[in-house]
Amino acid sequence: MHKNESGNSCMFACDKINDYLLWIKKRIFCERILRLVAGYENFMDGLLDIVRSGTIDETMGEQVKTYVLDFVRNNPLAAFDRFADDTYVRDYIGRDARTGWEAIVMSWKKGNRTAIHSHPQFAGYTFADGEFLVEIFEPFEGGIRLVDELRINDVLGLYAIGEAGKFDNHIHRITCLSDTAHSLHVYSDDALKGKKLDGVKIFYN
Repeated sequence: MHKNESGNSCMFACDKINDYLLWIKKRIFCERILRLVAGYENFMDGLLDIVRSGTIDETMGEQVKTYVLDFVRNNPLAAFDRFADDTYVRDYIGRDARTGWEAIVMSWKKGNRTAIHSHPQFAGYTFADGEFLVEIFEPFEGGIRLVDELRINDVLGLYAIGEAGKFDNHIHRITCLSDTAHSLHVYSDDALKGKKLDGVKIFYN
């Protein structure tokens, strides 16, 4: 009898632990959702209409680029004037839990720079105002090689399409060159799953 009661107590404790872990996961999820900036539901609905087919290709990429460019031209991002000296500031304006597609406004001060990093299959960048340097890399001999540098000082949309199910696509780094700036980024999955590559060897042509 004592053995049986001990076993039941152990099962009860394990259930409690599992319930607690589930609560923690739900809280983390809710806290992330609460960080969404309200008022951009229509933008996200329009984006999801474009990507609903699930086929990520050049046709979809051009449609997303045009859609986001039109949005930033008609909706200045001055409402996101939250800046920090040490890093750019991210504000989620939409994330679809079913498909993973998300949209993030990034606010920049001069000198703010991303890590060298990669992304999910689709990554779109729309530079709304300010000036930027975008460095693009590719894998090379156990490290990475700089293959292009783009200086951006106008409203401009870019996108990259990589392999599905991977988060090592489109290796790049973005630096803000102006006093302040804003950009709007669209990803086909959680951008934070991308790899950070600042520690790898860099080859320059």
